[in-house]
Amino acid sequence: MYRIGCHLSTSKGLHKTIEQCLEINADTFQFFPRNPRGSKSRLIPDREIEKFLKLRDTHDINEIVCHGAYTMNLCSDREELRELAINLINEDMKKIRDLEIDNYVLHPGSHKNQGIEKGLNLIVEGLNQIDVSNGQKICIETMSGKGSEVGFDLNQIAYIINNASIPLYVCIDTCHLFSSGIKLVNFDDYLDEFDKLIGIEKIKVIHCNDSMMPFGAHKDRHEKFGKGLIGKSDLFNVIFNERLEDRPIILETPNNLDGYKIEIEKIRRKFHELREN
Repeated sequence: MYRIGCHLSTSKGLHKTIEQCLEINADTFQFFPRNPRGSKSRLIPDREIEKFLKLRDTHDINEIVCHGAYTMNLCSDREELRELAINLINEDMKKIRDLEIDNYVLHPGSHKNQGIEKGLNLIVEGLNQIDVSNGQKICIETMSGKGSEVGFDLNQIAYIINNASIPLYVCIDTCHLFSSGIKLVNFDDYLDEFDKLIGIEKIKVIHCNDSMMPFGAHKDRHEKFGKGLIGKSDLFNVIFNERLEDRPIILETPNNLDGYKIEIEKIRRKFHELREN
């Protein structure tokens, strides 16, 4: 079953995201557990959690994704910032445990001219201090490779996953793949290499975004579905690959709710066409 949704704001309460999902015909969604550009996190009252869980189960909104704050950097050149990232991720693990959410997407970080090897080892060291004893799935996101960003190359992601002492997973982002130099028209070749180095079963989330920037630009600028330089055909080539069935598809395109509703309808329509054929 393909679950399709988008990134939603929780500013009006987490339970309101379920109402938004129903409005746009989504059956999953993604949210930030704290200020994405900072570190502040709102305490969610027990009553709000109970209402959220009840609505989620009633309307079968599942495979929900929590996205870590952008400012967290596990491979910062400053120890206090690395420690802050570890503390914030552990706080987020407790929050998603209470919300009965498994998927947690994380940008691995930027090595700040310390070198890729040092950056990778710092990320592993930091992740080894995260408590996932309640079954939380930390998904390392594939990155575009801007600046000193880590995680734009499969070998880098494989190193993190293979050397960490906790189980780790992957979120693939179509815009980031394209911007890092992966040809999505040949996506099966990428999956073959992924399977060899990491294992396709490790892919747990798909971010479906078009790109404003050209192929291989190493810049992260999302565009609306089918309106960018990737195009609908190659995006469908990724999200409907039979080897990735059952992964939640999350749109992070520059849209309001009406725009997301249109994009979700396009994707669902294409899915039904493919199934009928």
